[in-house]
Amino acid sequence: MTFIALFAALPILISALHNHPLPEERRACTTQEITYIPDEYDVYEKQIELSLDSGMSLNRHPVTRILAEECGLRDKVFPTLSRRDKRSPIARGIFRLSKYFLHFFQKSKLFLKPELLKGIAKVVEKLNHVKTSIGKVKYAGIGNFFMKMWEDVEELRAEEKDAHMDVILEQTLRTSLQLLINHGIISDMLLHHPIILEEIKGLLLVDNEKLLSEVTATNVMCHQSHRDSQVVIYLKLKIPKVARITIEKCDDIGKMVDGTYQYYTLPKATFKKNGHIFKVDIERCFFEHFTYCPTQAIRPTDCSKEKLQRCELRMEQKSDFDRELQNGFAVYGDFTQILTEKDSLQSRYLVKPRVLYHIVPKFDETLFIGGKELKQMTQSKETIIRPIKP
Repeated sequence: MTFIALFAALPILISALHNHPLPEERRACTTQEITYIPDEYDVYEKQIELSLDSGMSLNRHPVTRILAEECGLRDKVFPTLSRRDKRSPIARGIFRLSKYFLHFFQKSKLFLKPELLKGIAKVVEKLNHVKTSIGKVKYAGIGNFFMKMWEDVEELRAEEKDAHMDVILEQTLRTSLQLLINHGIISDMLLHHPIILEEIKGLLLVDNEKLLSEVTATNVMCHQSHRDSQVVIYLKLKIPKVARITIEKCDDIGKMVDGTYQYYTLPKATFKKNGHIFKVDIERCFFEHFTYCPTQAIRPTDCSKEKLQRCELRMEQKSDFDRELQNGFAVYGDFTQILTEKDSLQSRYLVKPRVLYHIVPKFDETLFIGGKELKQMTQSKETIIRPIKP
């Protein structure tokens, strides 16, 4: 009877073992500050009037006329690309931006009216055949590119030296206006228009393009002024309120039990808020001047260093290993010394074999352990070599 009662209580005992925080001596942690949106419905609202420069043209069409056409206040005239245009080479400027524009047009297809889809079809076809000397093209500074376009399109034309740039920019503007008017989506091109950007600057850090793209619009209306017949767009900007928070990136150093290495698998990054713990998928965050983590990268979690009940316990049979942690390494084996090197200066530390160690190299230091070379950039001012008790 006693045996049966003990057996029945076993799951409760095991659960109790896991329902506790990870001991401090087994935590290998670093911290990082992120910017995020605590509540996607908590926004600033700014009513603005968007007008375009009457002296600016794209592909020989004044941008004010393009605006009137996309607002439905004027009949459209679509440009064409000649056979010669299709075959002509594209300059370096398009190489740098081709992937961006192609992605923009493809992403916008579901939202566009049929007549505009016909207008951009040839542009997309052209971008699909762009050849480049490097395998993977990345665009950088797209915000600066569009700011320069609005500020001085003639200077941009002179820099890019490509006749097809105007066609692509015209279709990008038309697409951007349709996305704004019909769906409240503000493209990169319009986000960097000086009127819109200036309104956002006072409320949001605009150095991170991904964060800037979270700005949306509502109550979008075209209006034709009776005074000068110019078309403007009235819209309300919805600018998210952001916060900064320090996240912890932790690993369980683990322990050795009868030759078995045991450790809990923890989320890569977590933070506490209002009594709850959230995990951050740091790989889905965006670093540009600062780290912005979108809402999709942040989720509640039942597994953390504070509560191990929902964490996976890994058990591995290994005679020797080195496991990189968020801060340092977990190392085990037959070695009896650890060598370190920094600025051509070497140090030697004598250690006991078959003991699990947590080792944190100091800044810009290299470790040599059992014939292996280990290196990790840390902010530690000293070398830490710490045995972990079973």
